Amino acid sequence: MEVFPSKKVELRDGAILAYVDEGHRHPLVMLHGFSGTAHRHLDSLIDEFRSDYRVLAPDLRGYGASRPPDRDFPPNFVERDADDVAAFLDSVHCTRAAVLGFSDGGESALVLAARRPDLVRGLVVWGAFGQVAPHALRWLESLLPVDAWGPDLAQWRESMILHHGREQWPGLIVSYVECARALVAAGWNLPLQLAELIKCPVLQVHGEAEQRANEKEVARLASVIPRGRLEIIPGADHSVHREQRRLFVSAVRAFLDDLPE
Repeated sequence: MEVFPSKKVELRDGAILAYVDEGHRHPLVMLHGFSGTAHRHLDSLIDEFRSDYRVLAPDLRGYGASRPPDRDFPPNFVERDADDVAAFLDSVHCTRAAVLGFSDGGESALVLAARRPDLVRGLVVWGAFGQVAPHALRWLESLLPVDAWGPDLAQWRESMILHHGREQWPGLIVSYVECARALVAAGWNLPLQLAELIKCPVLQVHGEAEQRANEKEVARLASVIPRGRLEIIPGADHSVHREQRRLFVSAVRAFLDDLPE
């Protein structure tokens, strides 16, 4: 049986954010990536950390239970998600949280930390590079046309239909690829541009077998963040937290334990 967040807040423009709120003590915010939800991408981490932290994990705008509206991808969607999370944290009176951000959630977390340093005392990102890397665009374009998806992608398709509704499939994929093309053409790299403004410690985790960015693109982000550190996890691609869960959790726990109060 699938689990969906039941708590909700309404943002100023009327958008709804549903969120997980479990545990106690220091707040730990978790942001999922493209096509995910809090539980779909981060359930194992929610279970791992809720005994030691107050885990706050929203379904981002238009995803999962955070509707209306349905998900769309304007050129500023990364910044919009960062602004949504800031408004969400303000609404639940949460400051100085540690933040974990996966993939697009990591890109938004970087923007959040740069723009609202009062909200973020430490940041972990993985599958995030500060830009839409050409490697990532090539992978995304391989998903088109969606009506040609074979058995290898059937589970992902059914999961998206389950979590986001059949009405959002297959437009979720098509519109995302179109947006990625436009961002690459425009040279979009806002998280990278803002990275030097991030004041808190940052752990950038990278799967050694990552196919969506090369080593130069990954290292560039880490080099710009003043208090950033890059950790390479062997035997993992994009979803490091699933593919090498033990190593990932160990690295994150060590980082969180060292954060100043």
